[in-house]
Amino acid sequence: MVIQHNLTAINANRMGGMTVSSRAKSAEKLASGYKINRAADDAAGLSISEKMRRQVRGLSRAVKNGKDGISFVQIADGALHEVHDMLQRGNELCVQAANGTLSESDRRDINNEIVQLKKEIDSITSRTKFNETQIFSDKGVFPRTFAVTPTKAQEAATDALAKKIAEELFPNAVNQIVSKITSLGDKLKSLANANPSGYETKLDIKYIDGEYNILATMGAAGGGGTFALGSLTLTVDEADFPDLNISADKMQTFESTIAHEVMHGVMFAVDFGRMTSRSETGYPDWFIEGTAQLSGGGYTTGWNDTLKYKVKNLSDASDNSKDSEIKDYLSQGGNYTVDTRVYGHGYLASAYASYLAADGDDVSQSNLLNGINKIFNAMMDNPSESFNNVMAAQMGVSVDDLKAAIDSGSETEIKPGKMSAVEFVRRLTYNSLGGAGSYVTDALNTGGTDILKDTADAESQPMRITQIKTSYESLLAEPDDNTGHYDSITLHVGTDADMTNKIEVLQYDMSTEALKLTDTNVLTMENATNAINDFGAAIMMVSGVRSYFGAIQNRLEHTILNLDNVVENTTASESRLRDTDMADEMVKLSAFNILQQAGDSMLAQANQSTQGVMSLLQG
Repeated sequence: MVIQHNLTAINANRMGGMTVSSRAKSAEKLASGYKINRAADDAAGLSISEKMRRQVRGLSRAVKNGKDGISFVQIADGALHEVHDMLQRGNELCVQAANGTLSESDRRDINNEIVQLKKEIDSITSRTKFNETQIFSDKGVFPRTFAVTPTKAQEAATDALAKKIAEELFPNAVNQIVSKITSLGDKLKSLANANPSGYETKLDIKYIDGEYNILATMGAAGGGGTFALGSLTLTVDEADFPDLNISADKMQTFESTIAHEVMHGVMFAVDFGRMTSRSETGYPDWFIEGTAQLSGGGYTTGWNDTLKYKVKNLSDASDNSKDSEIKDYLSQGGNYTVDTRVYGHGYLASAYASYLAADGDDVSQSNLLNGINKIFNAMMDNPSESFNNVMAAQMGVSVDDLKAAIDSGSETEIKPGKMSAVEFVRRLTYNSLGGAGSYVTDALNTGGTDILKDTADAESQPMRITQIKTSYESLLAEPDDNTGHYDSITLHVGTDADMTNKIEVLQYDMSTEALKLTDTNVLTMENATNAINDFGAAIMMVSGVRSYFGAIQNRLEHTILNLDNVVENTTASESRLRDTDMADEMVKLSAFNILQQAGDSMLAQANQSTQGVMSLLQG
């Protein structure tokens, strides 16, 4: 028995100190959520963790860089959309000026508009910026398209596509429109009987603007409000429809598109004046596209998919349980309007107009046809009357009231005895479920590949395709400037200083000089004829550049998805290294608490052992 060295107490104190230290570290891990709070906790783990953190934070920033890049190209595409519209208008004016019925003063007036269009093209391309960075640069790449030599397989596929359009889809569309929309059909047949060759149509399959943009167009030439015989042209984008080996959904879109464009062609042929007039007698864009959708269908190309989703579970067409949601969809806080969303709301407004003009009160194809035929007959019978006045006389309400009812999602009747806009849209959508909502099919709910299902005799139709032209063009993949220097921006979409993490986005010069329109004018018939080619080439160049920006956006979206995947999984790995397993650490803390209490108890007992010496001394 000794008193100089209490080894039992020393040992209990040392073990207690170790327990206190371990308990403190455990509490620290629980409080911070990290199992590595200092390098001493796990030197190797800290090094690996910090390396992963660098990668994660760098890639997270790279994702934002990629999204900024998408915003950049979306601004570019939006600006070029407006340039496209102006070039299409310019081409239309050139075709008009090339007609021999115009006087010199007429061509000067037309040229004045072309001059303003060219100035606005230069203005848009010079002031379009992203974060004060010029989108289009006068030192950028000149857009150039070039002819592509097709393979035999491509030629065969295009020939098969052209044959299907010319011999099946086009005549079927003409036959169905003429048979159902008799107001237009009877007039077209009368005109074609008087001059059969005047309504022969040219089919042009070529590159328009790349995939998913403009699918097809149909137009005609003329001047002074007079249709130019033999000028009808249907153009189909070979980028969207390269062959017939497409899905059922794409084939439905194809048939719907052809029906839509043929309706344009019929309207150009029988009412060219209203189709091209910019005065109060002319058809507004929402009516032109909306009535074409009445033929192609307003529920086939995604414009009104939300409506189909909202009504698909209704018990029947009279079930109004989703009316509030339909109202919200129509109004969209003012973001959706008839004038700005001509394929979606324009279709609904055109359909509602035909319903208001119809004799009956039901939302059936026959009743809606009754209404649209009354409208078209009145338009053709009163060519000098304003569009708004003719519509108001047939509908019993003003055009402004019609558009306001659709734009606001009105649940109030705007005409006694007729449904509100919301109820009409609900019933139209419900009755069109499973179909296109077309006036020229067997029924509103006919869709798929049955939109143009009956095989009509092509030769007996008042409009028929007699010429077919195919061309294969694309945007020049690499800049062809002589210096080798051009403006571009470079997106960094990685965490390392590696050139493989760079994506170059070319900046194009989209001025009228680059589009070769500087000297284009229509002051003479010869100049106007040449200008048609100039504007056509410019349209092709803009189409190619838009396609380039679309491809860049698709690439960036894939890049971002990959980066998000890497960030997610790297973060998970770093978490395993650095984050505290709370359940496991709580178990450890509980153990340390027990050990600390035991240690304190043992230390107290060790200190009591010296009391035995005192008892001996006292004895």
